[in-house]
Amino acid sequence: MTLGMRIALVVALQTVALAVMVGMKQYTLNTGTPIVLKTEPIDPRSLFSGDYVRLNYGISRLNLEQLAGDDEFGYHDRVYVVLERRDPYWEAVSVHRRQPEAASGQVVIKGEVGNRFGAVWESADKPRGKMKLIDVRYGIENYFVPEGEGRDLERPKPGELVSIRVAVDKFGNAGIKAVLVNNKELYVERLL
Repeated sequence: MTLGMRIALVVALQTVALAVMVGMKQYTLNTGTPIVLKTEPIDPRSLFSGDYVRLNYGISRLNLEQLAGDDEFGYHDRVYVVLERRDPYWEAVSVHRRQPEAASGQVVIKGEVGNRFGAVWESADKPRGKMKLIDVRYGIENYFVPEGEGRDLERPKPGELVSIRVAVDKFGNAGIKAVLVNNKELYVERLL
């Protein structure tokens, strides 16, 4: 095989890999069940990508003692979280090692355990209480915005509420569809 053919093969493989990644994201956004998640945004800055909002969700830290399902997870374990609509947001009802069937009115989102906690301070005058907490990452924790606009989402004006509309496909993959401010779309994700 000549050098030119090798280079062409590498370029073709990279192009196919990129097309597959875009196709997978498009599949999730087009076929996924739309849900709205409560957020706690903060605004870091990327030197190479510009402004982005780093998002933390109401379903990011889970108390395993309050949820049904499995109760032992290690770092980087894959988890499946069953969500149920509780107006206006979707909330976790159970956590599992394997993907369960979602009942009517439920969605299963796939994540990865980031941190585990065995005890938490209740308050300054109470000792540590035993709790099993895990932090879960779903792959939807960063959202890039036009330069200079990230701080507006980080520090909403009094009375403004920032939430995220997410699409979750049948495999548990999630993708951000829109950033909402007071339930109105501010940014909408459109790949194609």
